[in-house]
Parts: sequence; structure tokens; C-alpha cells
Amino acid sequence: MTIRPTSPIEFSSELSGLRDRYLTITKPLTSEFLSQLDQLCPSSTKLEDRIEHSRDWWPLAMHWSLNAMTPRRPDVVCRPVTTKQVSNVIALCAKNSVPVTVSGGRSGVCGAAIPLFAGVVIDTTSLTGVVQVDEVSGLVEVLPGTFGPDLENVLRDKYGLSVGHFPQSFDISTVGGWIGSRGAGQFSPRYG
Repeated sequence: MTIRPTSPIEFSSELSGLRDRYLTITKPLTSEFLSQLDQLCPSSTKLEDRIEHSRDWWPLAMHWSLNAMTPRRPDVVCRPVTTKQVSNVIALCAKNSVPVTVSGGRSGVCGAAIPLFAGVVIDTTSLTGVVQVDEVSGLVEVLPGTFGPDLENVLRDKYGLSVGHFPQSFDISTVGGWIGSRGAGQFSPRYG
């Protein structure tokens, strides 16, 4: 079973009554752009998806949730399943000057997953799995949306190895997040 992102806290009211805390100036996305995006990879403009991808485990954002507020909602959430799709989405956004925020497990506690300028959120959690393992050197090629326990289980069960990296957010964070934030685990001095 593959792990999915964990919501930090429930909202206190109807989703349709929520408002954004940060009201940055943004350019509305055209229906043509959204159509092109849909052709590149699965994407969603559903309110529930946009709300869920507007935050991480930042305590201040959780406090805002209790007051029917999100930090900042994206306009659309993309869920690529290949690196080619990621590349194509980025190229389309660059061509149209649309802001992009990359999102994984959203386990951070500093608000880094907030799409401050709305636009597109690329949810990497469909990019999962171990691609290759060099059992001699211990080098592992793994996709960015792979959650810590999923990686550890594959390495332990198939190769007799350990990831050796156990951040506090291990159960709810992804490999891409570890690398993107240069995260250090509680046992990192032990394993190097």
C-alpha cells in the first residue's frame, strides 16, 4: 500500500466559505491554458484539491484553518505520473508566465508548500517507486513522490538495506522533500 499525503487539520466551516490569507496579485488562468494542461497530465481545479494543496503543516496555517482561512490556494493542481509530464507542464507554465509550486507530502512546518502566487501546483506524489538499487555502493535511484516508509520497506524487504535517513516527518514526507529541503534525519550522524 502506498502512503498518501496527510492533512494537517480539518477546516472549521464549509469549504465554499473559505478565504485566502495572502491576497497576492495574480493573472487568471485562461480556459485555453487549463485545456492544454489537461492534455499534458491529470489536473484538477476542484475546490477541495485546491484547498488541500494550499498549505502544509505550518502551525500558523493550521491556526488559520480553524478560522476558515487557507494561506493561498492554487488555481490548478497537476498530478504528473512521468518526468516527461513534469517537464511539459513546466515548459507550458514558463511559456505562459504562470507560477509553479512543487508539492509532495506537504509535511513541512514553515509554509514552503504554499503557492503564494496561485498558479499551478505540481503534486509529485504520483511519481513513486524505487527505480534502481546498486547493492554494492548502496546508491538508490528513487522517484520524488515516494514516502519514507514505502522506500524503507522496499529497501529492507528486497535488498536488506536501510534508507538510513529518519527525519521527524518520516511517515508523512517524501524523498523529493528531503532532497529539496536538504533535510537531515534524527539518525543522520549515525549513517553519515
